[in-house]
Amino acid sequence: MQVGDDPVVIWGLPAAHFCLGQHQSAAVELVAKPSVPVIRRPLGGGGVWLDRHQACMVLVAPRNFFPSRPDGWYAHALEPMLQVYREMGWAVSLVRQDVWLNGKKLAGSGAATLGVAGLVGSSFLLKFPAAEFTQLIAAPSAGFRSWLNEALHEALTSWSDHAVIPDLAWLSLVYRRAATGIFGWRWEQALLRDDERAARDEYRAELIPENDTGIRNVPHGIKVNAQRFLTEQHFDGRWVRVLTDGKSIARIALSNVPQLPEHCLADSVITGTALNEILQQYLPATVTPFWVQRILETAHFADES
Repeated sequence: MQVGDDPVVIWGLPAAHFCLGQHQSAAVELVAKPSVPVIRRPLGGGGVWLDRHQACMVLVAPRNFFPSRPDGWYAHALEPMLQVYREMGWAVSLVRQDVWLNGKKLAGSGAATLGVAGLVGSSFLLKFPAAEFTQLIAAPSAGFRSWLNEALHEALTSWSDHAVIPDLAWLSLVYRRAATGIFGWRWEQALLRDDERAARDEYRAELIPENDTGIRNVPHGIKVNAQRFLTEQHFDGRWVRVLTDGKSIARIALSNVPQLPEHCLADSVITGTALNEILQQYLPATVTPFWVQRILETAHFADES
């Protein structure tokens, strides 16, 4: 793509696969024998699950198509997608680079630059097979995997939760109509030429080898959405499992402490003093400092930026 070229939208249903960011390690993020292909892209970010329940699209355009500030790219490029949802009568909103509906994440997106072009990719999540996803993620315990499945159902939503899954041709038509009204585009539909297919197939040479750092992208756990993180850490035969929401602890469990209510910290300020006071209601005062320290070491909170 050169300066002055027309924007291009690449659209389709991907084969099922798991895509890791360049700093992630399959050995620590995923189970030993994943049931789908795994690739590692030469870009940052976390793991992304893709399958044929997602209508994926990537908008590629010269850099001057996008706002000068990168943080404005998503609102600009995803406006046709938001319009499609609004035409369905859904009150969607953009939370950072993600589309949310009724307090749940409906679509994620990513952006990058390539030569003189910029690109923003996203997808219409038609259905999300949470159980298939959780079976791919490396889990320190069965309890962690169970919590992850529950957290995904609470934090994510898909088209099928609100309406009948649409025909792909209809969805493409509605998207193109929305983009025409917003950007004034005229559309020309095409399949990839032979030389473009050859260039596409060269992507494997760009993929980078396995990252052997042995460190998870989210220490001790996984990102559920932009606000929620599930983590679990084991030490000396004991463990802490924490689900955070924003800057609070939504759910917690400690090994050998069944009397601790899972939601006892949900409305608390997360400081050592506050945690100590709450835990002393359920634990001997002699052991609460130990657990306070382990909770603070394990929990992962949303970035305020």
